[in-house]
Amino acid sequence: DEAGEGSTSASNRRENVEQAGPFGNRVPKPSAPQQSGESQPLISSYLPPDPYAARDADALSSRDFFGSLEYKRTSKGYSSSDRWLNSDARALLRFLNECNERPRVTIEVVGSHDENRVTDSVRTENGQVRRDTQTRRETVVDFKFTMELTPFIHEKGSLYAARSPVTNQPMDIRDIVQSYVDSDNALKEIRVAKKAIWDYDAVRREIARVVREAGYPHNVLVTFPMAQDCIKVKSNAMVSRVWRHPITSFLCCISCACLVGWPIERAATSKWRNMIASDFVVMLSPQDYVNRHADFIRSQITWSPTSLN
Repeated sequence: DEAGEGSTSASNRRENVEQAGPFGNRVPKPSAPQQSGESQPLISSYLPPDPYAARDADALSSRDFFGSLEYKRTSKGYSSSDRWLNSDARALLRFLNECNERPRVTIEVVGSHDENRVTDSVRTENGQVRRDTQTRRETVVDFKFTMELTPFIHEKGSLYAARSPVTNQPMDIRDIVQSYVDSDNALKEIRVAKKAIWDYDAVRREIARVVREAGYPHNVLVTFPMAQDCIKVKSNAMVSRVWRHPITSFLCCISCACLVGWPIERAATSKWRNMIASDFVVMLSPQDYVNRHADFIRSQITWSPTSLN
């Protein structure tokens, strides 16, 4: 019996202390779990740390900050649905400030007049040839050109918040950004509209004056197309990404689901749509701008006098 107990204890010691490793080495064998009065959970409750929690948006350089984001820059401006911007108010505020570049503004001038155009048509009816004459009014474009206003716009604008509907006082941009981050709205979207502050009516009058002095008597239309005039940050939720997909838009159109879906989207995104804006100063008066470009304007007025019917 004593010999049996000795051999048994020796084998137990060998099993508990050592076992052969994959390369012939001796590695310790894992000990049996300790018995306790509490039951061990089947699934660990450990959660991995949030990779965005360790980032400090204010400590990064501009290059590193944008290098850590997913964003697009199109003809309309900057847009992003990055997860960090949807979970960190400081990162979102920095993104809005960093992307607050001046919009691109062009001045488009079109000279046109209306003419009566007469067209003849021939048709056969009951074996007889009938000739019909129709007169219609058409707009003829005499000239069209554009001028750049962008170089005269200040490079940096000033972000400002809308007034509170309750107190009629300007809201704090930081509070707006924080409310966007805290919202559980799966279709949320925050948008910043850029504007170049200028007297556009005075520009129209000054350009029309130069055109009239050049002898052009017809219609003069002056418009101001804008580009890169918006900053948008959209929700990173799966529902939002699926809704923005081109296939979803196509399916909505052919199934008429857009009649329900688009009003829902507009209602979901309207809260932050006009809460923040940015104004840019044009560093030249309308009179000075037109005077600088007067020779160019005159050189673009090419037309042939035509008697109007």
